[in-house]
Amino acid sequence: MIPALLVGHVLGLVFWVSGLLVTSMALTRHTQEGSAEARQALARLERIFLRGLADPGALLTVLAGAALIMTNSHYYLHAPWLHIKLTFVLLLIGLHGMVAMRTKAFATGRVAMQRSEARMLVIATLSLFLSILIATLVGQVYLT
Repeated sequence: MIPALLVGHVLGLVFWVSGLLVTSMALTRHTQEGSAEARQALARLERIFLRGLADPGALLTVLAGAALIMTNSHYYLHAPWLHIKLTFVLLLIGLHGMVAMRTKAFATGRVAMQRSEARMLVIATLSLFLSILIATLVGQVYLT
């Protein structure tokens, strides 16, 4: 049971982060596009990446992670590294919401977005992903 949950948790994280990254990268390209037809195509792609990869990945990650915590709650709820990791996960959830809102608002023309702002979403996603990995891998070794 635990190995299956771990696989689901890691697979979900891969889908989640990759969905946020490709959405943000498409958004970066979208900010530079002048053609209305290309802008519509990029907006559709952004929606597909977000709804098809990032959203299901986030759900799978959170559900599998919660199930993993329940398998040995006494250990996990007292592990300092997990509290650090969960802080980064909460920030990633907030970033996910920000990417979703900015993508939708930009596609409908409600907001103007600069290329640098879209690139910051890519950098923030990568930074949070690496922070989660470091908190988990290094934390389990040094903070237990």
